[in-house]
Amino acid sequence: MLRRSEAAFPADLENSHGDVTGLVCFHALHEANCDLEKARLRYRLAAHALRTIRERLDQALEQAYQQQSFGPLGNLFDEEETTLAVYEKASANVAEAEERWCMIRAALAYEKELMRAGPLSLKRLN
Repeated sequence: MLRRSEAAFPADLENSHGDVTGLVCFHALHEANCDLEKARLRYRLAAHALRTIRERLDQALEQAYQQQSFGPLGNLFDEEETTLAVYEKASANVAEAEERWCMIRAALAYEKELMRAGPLSLKRLN
């Protein structure tokens, strides 16, 4: 589990009293956005690979049923299982990247709200 500073304010630092002392930089937001897009691309590729292997498996099952020969299907089932694991990992990576992106966006919105509220006290800056 992430600490509050890592989860809600990933680019911020906390002093010993728990006050937020840093600001979200746009580089971190851009990096999170790029990571999210890469994760989504890997997810789409994994989903396509899974659909492809399942189509092949369906065709092979139909052919095996017609021929009453189910021996050569083991490799396809293994390949489908491996592809499914890659797909599930890609799905989890998208969820993590989306969570990080959302947290950075929330931290940025919080900082904008603080800036609109007025200047920070010296205690908050130190």
